[in-house]
This record gives sequence, C-alpha cells and structure tokens, in this order.
Amino acid sequence: MTDIQRQVARLTELTNELMDLARLEEPRSGSHFLPFSLSDLVEETALSFQALAWSQGKGLTLSIQPQLTLVGEEKRLAQLVSLLLDNAVKYAPPGDEITLSLIRQGKALRLTVTNAAPNLSQEVLENMFDRFYRGNKARSSQQGGYGIGLAVAKAVVQAHRGRISAAAQAGRLVMTVTLPETANWAPWTG
Repeated sequence: MTDIQRQVARLTELTNELMDLARLEEPRSGSHFLPFSLSDLVEETALSFQALAWSQGKGLTLSIQPQLTLVGEEKRLAQLVSLLLDNAVKYAPPGDEITLSLIRQGKALRLTVTNAAPNLSQEVLENMFDRFYRGNKARSSQQGGYGIGLAVAKAVVQAHRGRISAAAQAGRLVMTVTLPETANWAPWTG
C-alpha cells in the first residue's frame, strides 16, 4: 500500500468515526431501545479481547453478575464495552491484569474496567472523554487511534441516560459506567 493510500484510509476511518459520533449526539426517540441481557453481551464482548490481551502479555479477568438485563441499544452497548477494553488493552503495560466487572448497584448497573496506569495526571482524567484528546501524545501516536474512542463511549453512555467517569486509584485507571436499569426510560435529548 502506498503512503497516499494509507493516508486516504486513515482519513476515511477518521471521517467515519466522526460521523458515528455526530449520530450518537443527535437527540433520539429511543425507538431502538429493547430489553436484552447486558450480562451476556458484556461477557461475549469481553471474551473476544482475552486472546488479544494474552498475546500482549496481559491478563483479562472478568467478574460479571449473571442475568442483568437492560433496556437499551444492544449494538451501541457492545461498542461501549469494546471501546473501554480496547483502551485498557492498548495502554496497560505488559504483565498487567486488566479487570472488568458488571454488577447491579441499587436501580442501576455498574460496569467497571481497570488497568495499570501509573502517574495519571488530573488533566488527563478530566479530559480523556474529550474529542481528539491524547494524554501522552507520543505513546498515543505509536498506538494508533485519533482520540475519538472515549468520546464515542461517553456519547453512548449519555444516550442511555448513564454516567461515565475515570479515576486514578493506587496506580490504576478505573473507568466506571453507571446505567439506569429501569424500563421507565426517557430518551436523552442532549
């Protein structure tokens, strides 16, 4: 592939990701929201990352409470889990044990993904869900990506009336998503 072809492919990918993000941020009626097993979806999506993590010398531990259901857009929530795990696998150092958990917490479901991330600054934590933000410019360009993935994750969570946050705890990055479980759902309007 020539340099020009590679650049065209990268720009096409970036354009598609930006269009996807714009669609996610549009107010919607929630007509595509149906009940489904979030436990099964998270497990299936996470299992597809185990071989990748292992090939990079990393582990992936799952703790998924069974039979948790949610009213939502299944495809988008699979995308959310993939984005969080992709980020964890991409930036965790070799030898790290990445963890994913899904539990019921009151009337909400809480998804947590953690990985080693020593020396995270407050600036990185406050901005990591912003479009095009890269906490470590050199490392990010080596890893690929455009700084769009976590912005898409945030938009998916907001479309499901949830919350997403990032925190540093004992040298680990903890990404937490809280989604309302109830069927008394009203669409997010931005």
